[in-house]
Amino acid sequence: MLVAPRPPRRRMRGFTLIELVTVVTVMVLLATLAAPSFRTFVANQRIRNVSFDLMAALTLARSEAVTRSRSVDLKKAGTSWNGGWTVEEGARIFHSQEGFKGLSISDSSGLGVITYGKDGRTLTTGTKFTIAPASTTPGVSARCISIGLSGLPSSSMGAC
Repeated sequence: MLVAPRPPRRRMRGFTLIELVTVVTVMVLLATLAAPSFRTFVANQRIRNVSFDLMAALTLARSEAVTRSRSVDLKKAGTSWNGGWTVEEGARIFHSQEGFKGLSISDSSGLGVITYGKDGRTLTTGTKFTIAPASTTPGVSARCISIGLSGLPSSSMGAC
């Protein structure tokens, strides 16, 4: 008796249900562990970006004052620096920054306006800005922006 050869079995491709559930479970566990540190990272980056925005506005005001040989102001918008600021000379506005939510921006002198003279120096010396989260968050550090005697701003970590 002759037996007909069987066609070879095809090998199945893909994943089993058990393998898929195991991988998804491991991914969920890793995401759960990483979420708190990612939140801290995002909060620190946000403070850093706001401090760079404020430094850029201060540098722009100083540059425009020297270029135009006139006084240029950095004014807070609203009642606090959290509401944003504008760089202006009289009626001409060079830059306008919108407000920031969830952050506390304060200056050591309690000023509403920082004026740069035509020599690039501020009329008030020793002004320092502290940028921090509005509520205390562990692992999130404040930044300090200080304006030197020459009018150049500098940034450092930690409160002023």
